[in-house]
Amino acid sequence: MRKRIPMAEPYAQLFVEFENSKGDTLTLERSLSGGDLAAHNCAVEDIKAGDGEKIVARRHGTSRAKDVTSIIFPFAGVDEAHLRKNDRGEVQRLTIRTMMPVFLIDEISIIAERSPVVGESGFDDTPRKRMLAYMLSGKDDQGIIAAEKRDIVRAKLNARLGVISDLLEPLEARLGQLSAPEAEQTRDRVDHTISNLTETVASGSLARRSLDEARQGAVQTLQRAESQILAIEQLMGQYRLLDERYRSDLERLDFIAEGAHFFDGLQEVRCPLCDQPMNAEHAHTVEEGGASIYDSARAEAAKILAHRLDLQDATASLEARRVNRNQEKGDSLAEIRRIDTHVDEILAPQLRDATSRLDTLIAKRVELESVRSDIDQVQSLRDMKAEIERASKASRGAKKEWEPLPSTALRHFCAEIEAVLRDWKWKGEGRVEFDQIKYDIVIDGQDRQSHGKGVRAVLCSAFAIGLLNYCHKNERPHPGFVVIDSPLTSYKKGKSAGAVEKPIDAGMEAAFWQSLTSTKNGCQIIVIENKEPPPAVAQAVHYEWFAGENAADHERAGFIPPASDA
Repeated sequence: MRKRIPMAEPYAQLFVEFENSKGDTLTLERSLSGGDLAAHNCAVEDIKAGDGEKIVARRHGTSRAKDVTSIIFPFAGVDEAHLRKNDRGEVQRLTIRTMMPVFLIDEISIIAERSPVVGESGFDDTPRKRMLAYMLSGKDDQGIIAAEKRDIVRAKLNARLGVISDLLEPLEARLGQLSAPEAEQTRDRVDHTISNLTETVASGSLARRSLDEARQGAVQTLQRAESQILAIEQLMGQYRLLDERYRSDLERLDFIAEGAHFFDGLQEVRCPLCDQPMNAEHAHTVEEGGASIYDSARAEAAKILAHRLDLQDATASLEARRVNRNQEKGDSLAEIRRIDTHVDEILAPQLRDATSRLDTLIAKRVELESVRSDIDQVQSLRDMKAEIERASKASRGAKKEWEPLPSTALRHFCAEIEAVLRDWKWKGEGRVEFDQIKYDIVIDGQDRQSHGKGVRAVLCSAFAIGLLNYCHKNERPHPGFVVIDSPLTSYKKGKSAGAVEKPIDAGMEAAFWQSLTSTKNGCQIIVIENKEPPPAVAQAVHYEWFAGENAADHERAGFIPPASDA
């Protein structure tokens, strides 16, 4: 029987107007007496009589007629989806009625000791559970293939057994008697040896680089010493020629000095100085040549002797330098020979041996990894074979194991609920988990359903708002709004209807109201509550106060305005 509301008696039509995040408007119209609906792509005040697209209130059977779901979901950006409805894998279309418990929460559901997803247990438990999975992951069950007949299932199981047996036979023959623990121990030993050899090769390579650097330094020293020795040899040759010249000059001067005594006994001779005939007109006479030539020769000889002494000192210095450079050359050659001997006889053989062993062990490691892969594959095939055999022998078909809720998405969803509780100043750690058996949340280790009515109402509200925030943040399917009736006021059933069971913590209540002022763009939270929000919150949000029967002229009496105000 349809509930009759006296305030609605003067009205014949009901209009519900929606606006999405794109700014589009949709209005649904229906007679208060029932029947089908009309959809208008405009605001209520812009509707013209006779306009609107006819839609049915609910589809039946295989009907493809447009209904509320086919109009509301596309408008809200929710794709059409199909969800599993039973354990056999049959699917049904997701409707707004299935999704309704998570965004339209009445005053009974908010305090009820039941799942906020499933609600009252019934035939639609599975679709509603899959509805939550669809909202968390964005993936529906369209690809699920429903269970086949038992005979076909058994035939397929037998075929799978045959394939698995064919795969197992060559693998087991190749493995022989080698067990998985033995293969694992051998692999560990090989890994340890490879690690040690790798360190040996690395240290040997480092020593080789160090010796190469030392050899390069010795070669540079050798080249420098050889170039200096060559320069010294060339300079020594020049010094010897100069010394020979000095000796020749001294002998010539001795000859000139001795020859000066014999100028008087000469008849007509040529001057040893200028090679001219020595006659009366000659510039050099015996009188002027004797003593002066001798003195000049002695003076010139003294100069040459002084130069020759300097040359001997320079020659001795060069000789000392040549000795030092020869010593450097010998030391460098010895160092080069020592390094070459160490590299050729000690280091290089060690590196070759270690590298060869390392290559062999790496090949062994690859072989062991292949063995391990074979062992894993054999074990996996054996497990599959055992499972298929159990399923094949069972009197009934094996119960299907369906994919649970996506764990990562579920954790992120719980994190959104935790964020809501932090905003509401929850007394406690606020750690939220999801019980996939009860399909309800667990807060700080305590089931939501085990709390009192007031706390259950708050946590149910946090669940709905957290799901809204999660879907909005991750672009998951959601109508984009929630309607919550009496989140802060819970009522006792029984003796005193309307009595408050336990007041909500004042700090949490204030934080609840304050959190509404920071609702994300693209999300809408509609709260129906007997308590009034603080004035600052009332000014920051869209606030409607229903004054009741004693409403003044400027006040609104209730949700349905009197016919005189319409």
